[in-house]
Parts: sequence; structure tokens; C-alpha cells
Amino acid sequence: MNREDSQHWPAPKKLFRRWQKRKNRLLDNLPVLLERCRATGRAELVHELRVALRRLRFYLRLGRPLLGSEDATQFLGWARRISRASGPVRDLDVALEWLQGRCHAEEVSERILEKRAKAWRPFAALLKVPGETLLDRLQKNEKGAKARDKLTKRYKKIESRIRRNVCGDARAFFKFNEEQQHQVRRMLRRWRYQREIGLQRGNTEKDKLLSVLIELQEATGARQNLILVENALKCFRNLPYMNDLCRALAAEQALATDRIRAAFQALAPFCPERA
Repeated sequence: MNREDSQHWPAPKKLFRRWQKRKNRLLDNLPVLLERCRATGRAELVHELRVALRRLRFYLRLGRPLLGSEDATQFLGWARRISRASGPVRDLDVALEWLQGRCHAEEVSERILEKRAKAWRPFAALLKVPGETLLDRLQKNEKGAKARDKLTKRYKKIESRIRRNVCGDARAFFKFNEEQQHQVRRMLRRWRYQREIGLQRGNTEKDKLLSVLIELQEATGARQNLILVENALKCFRNLPYMNDLCRALAAEQALATDRIRAAFQALAPFCPERA
């Protein structure tokens, strides 16, 4: 199989400018997003908050040598707690979205909504800005040539580690347990974020590797969502119409598995050859 030459090292100035701009934009938007999420509880805002926190964690880890270590550690700990607490709510939102518009799903949806209401209350109580000035402090980072070189060095180190650890082989992925598959999804997400920040915005749509990473991240995420739906439906097995819902779910899971296999096949040329 021909290997794709996809190694890409962005110019230090451009990488630094993109990193600083995107980090600070997310930090600026975070208080409003937290308030909107807490005030409305809407599923799309919970999802938006989770994505924003993932990206912020990535940017802070990447630029950690340029930030106050204690501030970065404090924020990362807070963000992990928020993300972990949002999990039960998001899992139920995924099930509700899948059930929407399906025949005989009203009773199941009502019961899941009751579970979501219970899961929402402890999560909503956490949706507060972390510290009075923490976000402001995190917007201030080292600048200058040395700072740019530190960031570029760390970017290359993370990129090389991801490439070593990600294997473009669907057979290996499907042999993993749930936690191992979760680690693969996290690694793919970080690789995607690395690729995005390394490219100029005008080049992102034309970049083959980025397109493959997005497809594989979305494919594995879609399959995981179907697993969440399956877990949510287990306690309703005694309902007379559950067989129809389970058959529909199984059909979608089979399609999701085929999609993942195709996406891994597309990624394989970008992965290092293994002995």
C-alpha cells in the first residue's frame, strides 16, 4: 500500500497566532455558553458546551508551557468535572434524538425524559464560571520568538506521538473493549484538532488527511451513540413494541460498522508502517 506523505509542520508564527486566537475566542465565549446551557438545558447547548471544553482542553494542553501551570491545571480539572457530569445528560439526549419521530416511541421517550430531569439537576449546579479571574489569566500567555518555538516543539511532539499510537486498522479497533475504543476516539479527535490548527483555514477543506480524520471521528462517534441508545433501551425490553425499535437499531449499527471499516481503510495510508 502506498503511504501518503501527510507530515505537516506549520510555520511557528502562524501556529502561534492561530493557537492564541482560537484559545482566547473560546475563553471569551465560555461564560455566555455556560449561562445559556444552565438557563435552558437544551440538548444542543449541552453538546456545544462539551465540544467547546474538549477544544479548550486541547489548546491548553498544547500551549501549557506558555501558560501559568497552576491556572492551566485548575481549569483542566474543572473542565474534566463538567464534562464527566454532563455524560449522563448527553447520553440520554442521544437516545431521545434517536427515538424522535419513531413509531411507538412516545412512552419510552417520556420515561427517558424523566431520567434526564433527574440527571440534569446536579449537572446544572456545576455550570458556573471557574474562579473570578481564571479565564482572564488564561488569555495571557508568553509571547515572542521563544514562546513560538516552545509551542511548535510541543506541537511536533504531540503529532509524532499520535501518529505512533493510531493504527489505521478496523480489525484492531473492533477487538478493543469499550474503554480502549474510547481512547482511540480521543486520539483521533486530538489528531483532528492538531491538523486543523496546523492548516490555514483556506486549506482545511482540501486537506485529504483532515477529511479522513473527520469522517472516522464522526463514524466512530455515530456507532458509540447507537451503543448509548441500546443501553438506554435495555430497561424497556418488556414493552410490546420494543422488538421493532431493536431491529431498527441493529440495522443502523451494521451500517455504522461498515462506515467505520471504510474510514479506517482510508486512514491506513497516512499511518506509519508497523513491523
